[in-house]
Amino acid sequence: MVSSSSSPAASAEADSPIVHVAFSSGASHFVASTATGFHVFSCDESVERVRYKSIADVSDGAEVTSAEMLTWSRLAVVTRETGGAEHEAIYFFDESKKAIRISSDKTPGLGVVGGIRLLGDRALIAGQKMAMLVLRGHIKNSELVATGPNPLGLCALAVDRRAATFMYALPRPEKGAVQVCRSGQLGSVDVRAHASSLSCIALSRDGRLLATAGSKGTLVRIFSTDDGTMVQELRRGIDRADIHCIAFSLESQWLAVSSDKGTVHVFPVASVNKATEGGGDDSDNMPVTPPAAAAAAATAKQGSSLSFLKGYLPSYFSSEWSLAQVRLREGVDYTVEFWRHHPNTILIAGTDGSFYRCRFDPVNAGEMKELEHERFIKKIKE
Repeated sequence: MVSSSSSPAASAEADSPIVHVAFSSGASHFVASTATGFHVFSCDESVERVRYKSIADVSDGAEVTSAEMLTWSRLAVVTRETGGAEHEAIYFFDESKKAIRISSDKTPGLGVVGGIRLLGDRALIAGQKMAMLVLRGHIKNSELVATGPNPLGLCALAVDRRAATFMYALPRPEKGAVQVCRSGQLGSVDVRAHASSLSCIALSRDGRLLATAGSKGTLVRIFSTDDGTMVQELRRGIDRADIHCIAFSLESQWLAVSSDKGTVHVFPVASVNKATEGGGDDSDNMPVTPPAAAAAAATAKQGSSLSFLKGYLPSYFSSEWSLAQVRLREGVDYTVEFWRHHPNTILIAGTDGSFYRCRFDPVNAGEMKELEHERFIKKIKE
């Protein structure tokens, strides 16, 4: 975050009541949480508020800390009663059902809930040192998983399409390590991702790839979930940053990364064949643009004038740079998703109440084109 409270970004954050933003699984909607409730917006064509719910309708004296969406009508909302995290609760909202409450007093060791992910009838809830996998929205159908320190509530859920099973990723007790687990299988695939603490993790939609960022924020690494092999190393920059969001495109040919520096980067992802060699038929998941061409364009923009430094900075040159970037307000938490209607367009929603729709050239490296910029916070304050 920006350290100076007098900066425009810091002022925007201070004026914004938004505490958390998240997209639905298909990126047709997003939810913006405030302390008093949550607002659901459609964003397929234009940004319109379609739903609002006050938390006072279901709980007295509680504040919303975050919310996650499966669809526009199915959400999970994390609340905290004024006076302490020990009174946290999670409400599952469904347009056709009553809210289901999960109280933290029934989840010993979970502590402060830092993150939650939804997939079908499952929820993955990440606490400070433990995570809870909930089935069918009921606490009785759950299991606890040890994670070690997880102050950011990092967690990810996906479906392994090859095995028709769900899978999840969580931090391991060891610093910088991730565990990838599959339903119906004992044990986990353990990934030693970073020497520093983790700051962000994400799974591709088909569950084949895991992306991670460390607390330094300079590198993002992509691993095969089959055996933990590193597929790619991506360089966001050379200065430290807090990575807030990592998102794979629908077919895993692109990766978007946002940070507190106010930049959103898009990287080409290596061929799925390379990531899961011998893992089955990948014909349905081939990139729209050959990754080699996009990667070459991203590398070319670094120029050849620094080639004499390769012997001194091997890691700097072996990692791949982003193909496209867009610079926004610094010090804002931006959540990013790929627009389902266009493979080279990303959607960005910030906790300052801003929404962007940007398009990138899949071949030629450079700045993204801003297609739309709206201040959805005005619709919250109306």
